[in-house]
Amino acid sequence: MTMVLQSRVSELHFLVRSYSDADVLQLRRQGRLVWERYLGSSQVLIDALLGVIRTRLLIPPLAAPHEPSPSVFDDSFEPLKTDSIIPEPDTDENLGPMEPPFASLRYQRNFSVSSISRHHQWNLWAVPGHLFPNLPHDPILPSEAKFSGSQIGFRPIGNGAGGAGKEFSDSLGGNSPREQFTIVMLTFEREQVLVNSLARLYGLPYLNKVIVVWNSPQPPPSDLRWPDIKVPIKVIRAERNSLNNRFLPYSEIETEAVLSVDDDAHLRHDEIVFGFRVWREERDRVVGFPGRFHAWDTIHNSWLYNSNYSCELSMVLTGAAFFHKSYSFLYSQVMPQAIRDKVDEFMNCEDIAMNFLVSHMTRKPPVKVTSRWTFRCPGCPVSLSEDDSHFTERHHCINFFSQVYGYNPLLNTQYRVDSVLFKTRLPHDKQKCFKFI
Repeated sequence: MTMVLQSRVSELHFLVRSYSDADVLQLRRQGRLVWERYLGSSQVLIDALLGVIRTRLLIPPLAAPHEPSPSVFDDSFEPLKTDSIIPEPDTDENLGPMEPPFASLRYQRNFSVSSISRHHQWNLWAVPGHLFPNLPHDPILPSEAKFSGSQIGFRPIGNGAGGAGKEFSDSLGGNSPREQFTIVMLTFEREQVLVNSLARLYGLPYLNKVIVVWNSPQPPPSDLRWPDIKVPIKVIRAERNSLNNRFLPYSEIETEAVLSVDDDAHLRHDEIVFGFRVWREERDRVVGFPGRFHAWDTIHNSWLYNSNYSCELSMVLTGAAFFHKSYSFLYSQVMPQAIRDKVDEFMNCEDIAMNFLVSHMTRKPPVKVTSRWTFRCPGCPVSLSEDDSHFTERHHCINFFSQVYGYNPLLNTQYRVDSVLFKTRLPHDKQKCFKFI
């Protein structure tokens, strides 16, 4: 709001013209957010008023509802375990310790979030009526906390002395306490492809569990043998075949970090571990492997989806990407329903929708890791992305999503992330962080 003295009303024209385009966009976004979340209807207005009273009284909101995780198997059914040989790992390097699964700490800021993060809660995310288990922007402790008082859970490299090679591999390091990640894998009537992908996860460090979202209306064959990968594999029965199921906040997800993976994506273990380490430093962004970008069609004055090799990208495909679990709540409960409906209509574009959502919430582009641009799955059945209409639908999705948001929130980035000592010449007695990354 701008206050102008009556004697200076004649200068209002010059004052308004002083606003930059970026300021005008920000004011439009904020105005639309306030209208939609707090003023748009009688119910929204009442909820906002009650939220203000609750916040003033420092009463935490209700927890955001999780999606139930019903098993595709009956209680009496015991899935068969495979006797096949586990595939050899892609690399012989030590990527981290093998630890038993443990959950991320949850709901640690039930009362403090209303006072410390009030501005973020009301003006940026604008979901004050939901209490999330964790947030990607939770405060980070200073470096001293790793060694005095709050050191429980931290795993500094070399016990604080730093290092490369073995010292680096033995500890997560970073600025956050130790944690693990959950893999969410969507599948539809490709049992053998799924089993092969699961088997390749054997021995993967920092993996908490694998959640297989069974999108097929038919249950798995009773004689299907599941690989024993030393962490739980939970097969969840989806109510219907929808790509939106990839981003539901399942109650079985007990970690902040979620790795969304296609059932035919072949990622090496070192790539996954490196992506996880990068995500721990970019918790509010999508961190992944194949990059794509949106391009402007000068002939039709519209947006185009482009998968060509480029020095600039604006999306990371969620067929292989890390994101924070809180975005699952936003995707399924806060993001406009019209976007999820369009995903169901086309059976396409759920990855574009997630990139739109995160860029809209953070005003940051995604982070691409390693040189990988695409995936190859020899012997896999034809996937949805190979359909002739695939790119046409994705062109339409970008333009439709832009209309829903009122602007195109995607932002460009011109760099990718590799490990610190990548291509650095080292003495013969030193090792790099990763051999091939």
